[in-house]
Amino acid sequence: MLVVQPPATAIPVAPSKREERSAFDIQVIRPYFGAVMVRIRGALDADSAPQVRSALSTWAHRRFPVLVLDLSGVDFLDGAGLAALGGIQARVVRENATLRIVTGDNRVVRRALSASGLDHALNVSRLPSGWERATEIPGQS
Repeated sequence: MLVVQPPATAIPVAPSKREERSAFDIQVIRPYFGAVMVRIRGALDADSAPQVRSALSTWAHRRFPVLVLDLSGVDFLDGAGLAALGGIQARVVRENATLRIVTGDNRVVRRALSASGLDHALNVSRLPSGWERATEIPGQS
């Protein structure tokens, strides 16, 4: 009979990144000066990307000139989330509106956008506070 015992110096297994992520949440903030603001928290990945697209499609048909996505609370962003952002940008352009991405000081989101090249294609702003300024329509003061 073979008996296997764990080594005396067992290394504890760190929890996976998936377990450390906060719960996914989408908050649509009422129209503010002609804009719709959507605050996303948690992981923007293959599981949550359809929910983001669905939430934004309900507001897109209302023809607001500015859509602001606050990603400062996103703690994980993968290829599916980036693809969702690209699709949202394409839809906003088709509807002659403006998309603003607010990241705050979120290094996870800024790094993912930079690595994918979407930081150049999207209108990305840090705006750590007072992010309502992102709703200003370009060319109007």
